Amino acid sequence: MSRYQNTISTDEPADELNNNITGYLMEEGFKLVDPGQNIWKKGMGILLGPQLIRFEVNPGKLHLEAWIQFALFPGVYVGEMGVDGALAFVPKRLLKKRVADIEALA
Repeated sequence: MSRYQNTISTDEPADELNNNITGYLMEEGFKLVDPGQNIWKKGMGILLGPQLIRFEVNPGKLHLEAWIQFALFPGVYVGEMGVDGALAFVPKRLLKKRVADIEALA
């Protein structure tokens, strides 16, 4: 299953929304791993696949992507999964809650 993607309309000022989402991700233990793409990651994939979130804030719009890297072995990633489905349901449930929290900020 491919990554979760959603673009939603927002009335929040872009800078404020960007700061709020960044603060939320840092509070949740995410680290910025790709500043060029604004990709945030939590976890190393030893027990659960790493959770990744990418967001882009433009005036009036929030584009959000979320996925879990699928590990064949720890540190060996062979694909990605979205937030729905039965496979890896525990990390997906955690990521889905975080997605909902971010969307609520908009």
